[in-house]
Amino acid sequence: EEKVKKELHKSLSDLQKQQESRHEEMTSANRQLKMEREVHQQELADLRSELQNVKIKHERNVQELMKLLKQEKDDAEAQIRMLKMELVEEKNLVKTQCGQLEKIKMECDKLTEELTQNEEENIKLRRKCEFVKQELEKKEKQISNEEDHLRRMDEARLQFKDQLRHLEMEQESILTMIGSEIDAACEIFSRDSMEKFKVILS
Repeated sequence: EEKVKKELHKSLSDLQKQQESRHEEMTSANRQLKMEREVHQQELADLRSELQNVKIKHERNVQELMKLLKQEKDDAEAQIRMLKMELVEEKNLVKTQCGQLEKIKMECDKLTEELTQNEEENIKLRRKCEFVKQELEKKEKQISNEEDHLRRMDEARLQFKDQLRHLEMEQESILTMIGSEIDAACEIFSRDSMEKFKVILS
């Protein structure tokens, strides 16, 4: 019985030691779990904080994007309105230009008809000009012949004038010589007459 008590006491002691050991293990495990829990809670808090920041940033980006989209939509609508107004103006301009084009076409047809008539008149005028040109060439040729004839006559006139000048010079020389001879003869005659007059008086 004593032996049984000792064995029971030993068994109880072993159980207590195992219990204490397990208690220490449990305490250590609880401490480790607590530390890990705290770390996880801190990480979770950090993640929640980061998620909140991301959410805020996302909401801000969404708001900015919505604002930008609204601005782009307003700009697009304004541009569409402007394009519609320009389209109306373009249509009116095209309509006006079509009317002007029709008038220009009519004017072109009229000018084409007038041009055809003018070409016919030009053909007649060209023929008339050709005839007048031929007549003018004939007149020019005739005038050229007359100018040659006048030039020859002028040359002959100058030649005759030169001959006349020589004849006049010869005539003047001859008259001078004749005058000298007459003066000499008169002087001789006068001298002879005076001598005869003196003989008669004596």
